[in-house]
Amino acid sequence: MTRENLVSLPLATATDQLPAVPSWAGAEPIWSGRPVELLGCRGELAATVDHASRLAQQQMVARAKAVDLLSIPDDEWFGLFRRAADIVEKHVESGALDSQLAALASTCALPVRRASRGILAVVGQMRYLDEIMAAQSPDGTTGPYRTGHSGHNWSWLPAGRTAMVRVPANFPTIAIEWLQVLASRRAALVSTSRHDPFVAAIFVEALYEAGLPDGAVSISHDNAETFHRLADQVVWPGENYPPGLDPTRLKLYHFGRSKAVLPTDPGDDAWTRLTRLAFQGCGRLCTNVSSIAVSWSAEQAAERLAAEFAEFPVLPLADPAANVPAFTDPADWDAVARMIEREIAAGAEDVTARVTGVPLRVELDGTRFLRPTVLRVRSDSPLVRMELPFPFVTVTEVPRAELADTCRESLIVSLPGDDPELLRELVAEPSISKVFHGEGFDRGYDPRDPQEGYLADFLFQKKPVLPHREGDPAW
Repeated sequence: MTRENLVSLPLATATDQLPAVPSWAGAEPIWSGRPVELLGCRGELAATVDHASRLAQQQMVARAKAVDLLSIPDDEWFGLFRRAADIVEKHVESGALDSQLAALASTCALPVRRASRGILAVVGQMRYLDEIMAAQSPDGTTGPYRTGHSGHNWSWLPAGRTAMVRVPANFPTIAIEWLQVLASRRAALVSTSRHDPFVAAIFVEALYEAGLPDGAVSISHDNAETFHRLADQVVWPGENYPPGLDPTRLKLYHFGRSKAVLPTDPGDDAWTRLTRLAFQGCGRLCTNVSSIAVSWSAEQAAERLAAEFAEFPVLPLADPAANVPAFTDPADWDAVARMIEREIAAGAEDVTARVTGVPLRVELDGTRFLRPTVLRVRSDSPLVRMELPFPFVTVTEVPRAELADTCRESLIVSLPGDDPELLRELVAEPSISKVFHGEGFDRGYDPRDPQEGYLADFLFQKKPVLPHREGDPAW
């Protein structure tokens, strides 16, 4: 099967060809006797998934602590990731992963074509993981991950031997988080979300086929309480983490609330690019623009954006042109819709409804969607500082002097055009992680960029071991 005809894949259907997804205890796929049925977004049976027992998770941690990842030369180490990328790409293009991709699309409520492209985007990132890791190291090379030598009078030492990474089901590209942990030569314990056991399993199988040492990475699907307790460090998505996790060994990642500020009308091309920014990753990424602040007419700005959004209608997930995700859980669908409807009842304007006439809630082929939405709101609306799991953007009007303040606590702020004064204000705001402006305002995610700092800043610590004698190891 070619990459192009991936788009014709149907969603998962109840057949005896359903994927069975094991846990991975190091290089060994295992079934611990607690398989569960995983349902798709239409309520159909999509896959059978193993849930690792506590004992199995303990064995995974033991394997992780025993593995030696430091003795592998850098060329061989990063070549291993490139070989794994080649394996996954070959499997995607040959059709060997068709059943998993169809099940992934259904259980995560993603358009099939976009889910496949997400997998291939991760393949692309694995081919330059050495650059991603070098950007984070103290001397700009990959050597310190292996040697601990920083090039300064301090050593760069791991802050633990194992790290657990919880992986949400937003979009396949989120896999880059645990791949960076592993690439730093830290044994990774991957805890997948309930709705997506597939992506991690696809890449872990390929990594071991490419020669990854046994124990370097293990997978426990859905619940992984033993990982929480035994892993030296935990990387967790979003802002709500399980009670009992020690905050000193916890890093939260990927909450965005990314915004754009428009001191003037940016022009036709910028509106098209802002719309693409809102639809990247089906609108489920922390880098999606979720709110736009203008100092001119919010009504005109919202109409311009809503007209662009109308080019992306709700389509069945198997449609090759589909870009809009659905919802797997009816309760989540209803909760998000109610949140928007409450805001409309309080005075916000659903500009998309006026421009297109399409209702907010859409049910299609037994699947629940919320149509891409532009909402004009007051600047004190709670939705201005939220991101929702589909293409959704608020537009608000504030005085120019308040534009930078409106963007506080944002991952990315995009500023099209040339406004040096506003740019300085945005750069000076400490709660904004990244500012993209001018022609590069829609740069989006690049794993070589710091994002709320670098992941390596959490995984490693700077420790002087003095006096340092010639020939002494760094650790």
